[in-house]
Amino acid sequence: MIKLIELSKRFPTVQVLDRFSLELSGRGIIVFMGPSGSGKTTLFLLISGLLPPDGGSVEAPERCSFVFQEDRLLPWLSVQENIEIVLDRQQQQSGVAQRLLVELGLGGTENQSIQELSGGMRRRVAIGRALAYDAPLLLMDEPFKGLDAVTKKQVMDIITRQAQERLILLNTHDPLEALYLADELYLLNGPPLKVAEHIVIPEAHSACRMDPAFWARYQGVLDILGDNLEQSGSKGQ
Repeated sequence: MIKLIELSKRFPTVQVLDRFSLELSGRGIIVFMGPSGSGKTTLFLLISGLLPPDGGSVEAPERCSFVFQEDRLLPWLSVQENIEIVLDRQQQQSGVAQRLLVELGLGGTENQSIQELSGGMRRRVAIGRALAYDAPLLLMDEPFKGLDAVTKKQVMDIITRQAQERLILLNTHDPLEALYLADELYLLNGPPLKVAEHIVIPEAHSACRMDPAFWARYQGVLDILGDNLEQSGSKGQ
């Protein structure tokens, strides 16, 4: 259970959150979509405890794992060591990192340096590190940047399996990613951050992508998101 109670956060030139409240419960994947600059990343930083609010309170698990927009890997460590840094000795010896690397299509890269990897490969290492850490909450801020379509689909399927064991919150600008992954979808606008629409997707992960109903919902999300972007743009003029 996550409770955000009248959260406020201001930066020098913008009020990002103004008494924002929201309750999120259970397991599964909750996806947030909204325009750039609306406050999605700030919201995740507040939930994680990495950023203190100016007002209000956050009730969230003490331990969480985070995939940032940037890879934030340690260049002096190998690929495997970048994942093992979040594991205890027993987990390291049991081969958790190696299994994750294979699952993410990175088998054979264990001893390579981060500098040897492509951007998409580094992205998967960062995702692997977050998945390796055994926390009840996983925050993913635009996690699929730099991944080709086939690899993205494979990684998204891994994420859906993880959702059986923990709560996953994910930021994205891609409606197709959102509809493929989400059990619940929040469409946001701002600043200050507000919920424009809350959509529950009961057939998530198992819906046939050739079903016309899926594409009808996809178009509906695009329409709502487009309206939000238009409203945000008009406010900035």
